[in-house]
Amino acid sequence: MQTHDKNTTLNDLAAITGGSVHGGGDAVVRGVCSIENPVAGHIAMALDPNKIDWSGASERPAALIVTDPVDKLDLPFLVHKNPRLVFTHALRYFNTDYEPEQGIAPNAFVAQDADVAPSASVGPFAVIDSKAQIKAGVIIGAGCYVGARTVIGEDTKLHPGVTILNDVTIGERCIFNSGVVIGGDGFGFTPTPDGNIKVPQVGTVEIGNDVELGANTCVDRATLDATRIGNDVKVDNLVQIAHNVQIGDHTRIAAQVGISGRTIIESNVVVAGKAGFQNGIVVGEGSIVGGKAGVTRHVKPGSRISGFPARDHKTALQIQAATNKLPDLIERLNKIEKQLKDKECIQ
Repeated sequence: MQTHDKNTTLNDLAAITGGSVHGGGDAVVRGVCSIENPVAGHIAMALDPNKIDWSGASERPAALIVTDPVDKLDLPFLVHKNPRLVFTHALRYFNTDYEPEQGIAPNAFVAQDADVAPSASVGPFAVIDSKAQIKAGVIIGAGCYVGARTVIGEDTKLHPGVTILNDVTIGERCIFNSGVVIGGDGFGFTPTPDGNIKVPQVGTVEIGNDVELGANTCVDRATLDATRIGNDVKVDNLVQIAHNVQIGDHTRIAAQVGISGRTIIESNVVVAGKAGFQNGIVVGEGSIVGGKAGVTRHVKPGSRISGFPARDHKTALQIQAATNKLPDLIERLNKIEKQLKDKECIQ
């Protein structure tokens, strides 16, 4: 990340990020720091400013982002009901991604019939295969592979080491982190007495706009038709998205999730880490799936589920609480059984 080379006043920062200024609006802000490690001239977010202890710190920030000012802190404040949003805008303002030079690196390989926009950037040792289309502003990092007839939309960024195979369609402003593989074969085999016969995976992958895929995430091509990821979908590292999966707009998926083939995850769903999905089920719009949940059946829209097998979150918590009592209950039951046997012996 690169920091801006200009100073900004707190008043100007409020105009950019939102919020109102309390205190010295002329305070100079040069960047963003954490509340635990304050840096002079920077701004920090304080979700609970009453708990701040800077007794051992050698510096203090120029200002704080808060929901309400605190009298005991002799600092200017940028006040907003959603301080995380202001913090995000401040980070985006003060930090910009490294932008490589436009054009094709001398040691990259681009097929003669590939179409690469002049404003795109293709890094060292990248390969652009036959009839691929790379639109304006695309950044393809070192060592990436873009397969034949694949289309990558404007301003999409591939970090080094991304692999996108043949006949894939990518939207605009996407970010794919290192190790992402899109368009690999789906896991399809037909068992026979003589072994497993591979089912040809002849479909494709279609990814919308503003999608982010974390490092080493895999999106398999469809057996037929397309595996589809909607707009503004955010996927963490190490996620498996299998053949013919459909993911709706604005869904967020945390790390190490496994989504089996033909699963449909509708819009605005949140999936916590390590959850797993049985093939062919539907997860309704706006649902929340807890960490390590094993989803084995359809989920109604707006549900909150957890556990294995996944069920209503409140019920899952009750089962977990009851399970934690089992050792004590078993011990008590053993004592009762012993008492009954002793009584029978006496009689």
